[in-house]
Amino acid sequence: MVDRYAVARYPEADFRLKQHSSYNRASKTPDDPEGWFNNKDNNTNDKHDSFIRIEENNGQKEWVLMDHQGPGAIVRTWMPWRNPKNGGAGINMKIYLDGSDEPALEGNMLGMFDGTGIIPYPFAHPSLRSSVNFFPIPYAKSCKVTTDKMPFFYIFTFREYDESTPIKTFTMDDFEAARGLTETTGKALLNPVASGAGEPLRFSAKLVSQEEKSIELPAGGASVRELTVKLGSYENLDVTRQVILKMEFDGKETVWCPIGDFFGSGIGLNPVQGWYRTVAENGTMSCRWVMPYQKGGKVSLLNLSGAPVDAELEVKTGEWAWDDRSMYFHAGWRGQYPVPTRPYSDWNYVALKGRGVYVGDTLTIMNPVARWWGEGDEKIWVDGEGFPSLFGTGTEDYYAYSWGGQSTDFYEHPFHAQPMAYKYNKLNRKTAENERNSMGYSVETRSRSLDTMPFGSSLKLDMEVWSWTDCDMGYGVGAYWYGFVDTTSNRKPEPEEVLNVPPLPDMDGVAPEAATTPFKGAVEIAPKLVVSKPDTIVLKPQDLKKMKLKGAWNSGNHLLFRNARIGDGIEIRIPAASPVAEKLTLHATKSKDFGILRISVNGKPAGVDVDLYAAKPVPSGAIELGAFDPVDSAYVLRIELVGVNSKSKGTFFGLDCVTLVEAK
Repeated sequence: MVDRYAVARYPEADFRLKQHSSYNRASKTPDDPEGWFNNKDNNTNDKHDSFIRIEENNGQKEWVLMDHQGPGAIVRTWMPWRNPKNGGAGINMKIYLDGSDEPALEGNMLGMFDGTGIIPYPFAHPSLRSSVNFFPIPYAKSCKVTTDKMPFFYIFTFREYDESTPIKTFTMDDFEAARGLTETTGKALLNPVASGAGEPLRFSAKLVSQEEKSIELPAGGASVRELTVKLGSYENLDVTRQVILKMEFDGKETVWCPIGDFFGSGIGLNPVQGWYRTVAENGTMSCRWVMPYQKGGKVSLLNLSGAPVDAELEVKTGEWAWDDRSMYFHAGWRGQYPVPTRPYSDWNYVALKGRGVYVGDTLTIMNPVARWWGEGDEKIWVDGEGFPSLFGTGTEDYYAYSWGGQSTDFYEHPFHAQPMAYKYNKLNRKTAENERNSMGYSVETRSRSLDTMPFGSSLKLDMEVWSWTDCDMGYGVGAYWYGFVDTTSNRKPEPEEVLNVPPLPDMDGVAPEAATTPFKGAVEIAPKLVVSKPDTIVLKPQDLKKMKLKGAWNSGNHLLFRNARIGDGIEIRIPAASPVAEKLTLHATKSKDFGILRISVNGKPAGVDVDLYAAKPVPSGAIELGAFDPVDSAYVLRIELVGVNSKSKGTFFGLDCVTLVEAK
């Protein structure tokens, strides 16, 4: 469980991860959407059948939840509270191993696995309104799990080994004998450190927009043991989406992922600690996955934010003896906004071809409404199977909590966490118990240890988009896996999509500083604000909503400047919102025929040149101009067209708005 080196090698005793859950049995094929997206994933009366069967044992009914024949090991269980306000459950659960008539484990269905029973924390964990267990329960021949009453929701995730694999079956005698090891392992999980790491390689630099800076790794066989990133400021929430971590091993790029999605913070700085990753309150983000290579590699940061970013990168490496089971670490990212919730759909995290091991993911969603968004089930196909071997019961269940909007609070565990939900993170905890608002950003993260997913030829992970409201959501996911040199994925770099940050809704006017709208204090750029321009430049307001463009603009439109020539300049007068200095941020549009701009405010240079080229129209994101004193109660922006990207087909540019915030 705590051997990070072992995870970087394909399992010597090969296995496949399987799952028995209370998913709706009407879900049989995507060709039948009504059944495939059926949301009734539990049992509440005798007509429901989200379990395997009912048996009778000595005149007592037993509901069978899991029944696996062959060698294996339970490596993760999840069960929610029966009632969101009451964690009790008057249900007795039995776990029978190797065909025995006597259970190897027996107890309250929730209490046995919530950290208060026989299995200690952090292996068993109360989560948010759920009991979650990661303590392994191995068996040589078979495993059957039953309850004496109808079960509610449940998930049992287990390893399935080849018949010839020797497994020592769980016994209470062995459990008691291992208490010392259990305690030591638990302490390690709660106090994670990287092992075998040498002296750090590092840089500290100001990265201008579009700039990339790298650290070359030591030549020869070695492995990254610890990786740390820290930015100078997280005031602009989007910066964790728009600063990219890139990694290359032995000439192949294997990592391209926004830092927030890689380290588990999501959009903004949301502190959290896990076994593999830590986001500290001071903004230091670190990971401890072991990443081996044979000849060499490099680690890079790429700034796509549109403004200069102060960044620190530190890499520690250690020895590695490469063998035929050694794998390369990968991380990919996908983002999409808008994502319509009707009709119901499956949203793909990643599809992999070849051989490897899937080890985790971080999901960041933007929910524009108060009602719950996360009913969608995970569906995971391995090695081309016709039906997913892991079919879940809800997005929150996959990330180990339950009762949706009522559980909008921070929680963390070595293997799963909710770093952000609604307004709440580690620095701003929920206090109103009955509050059910789930709008805004939610960040869910999961890393795998004993529940990693090996695959021999392919793996595909989908998550249902299933909200109680017909609306447009935003989705972004970082996915992590190990693979061999010929393992491929459908995740490619998406530099344009990282700028398409889903806009936050009105958070009732009381959102904390860590969840503010990017357009707060916005002045929309309109023709009446343009105080000077060459006669050749034509102003054209455009309704971007009607054009059905993906992304967020302040009022759904922008002002297009046509026919500009290199050297042309315009001036825009922005009324001041305060008599004292204010921080100005420009929001613009990027497109295939847009140019490069140089900006000044009241005659003073503002930031660096801004390249507005993109292959398709997208928001530019925040372009920080700096803090300036108003002159005659206004700020005059001079915008000069100074060049054109080699890929651009023109010299147009589009401006959305300027936001003003009193400088501190």
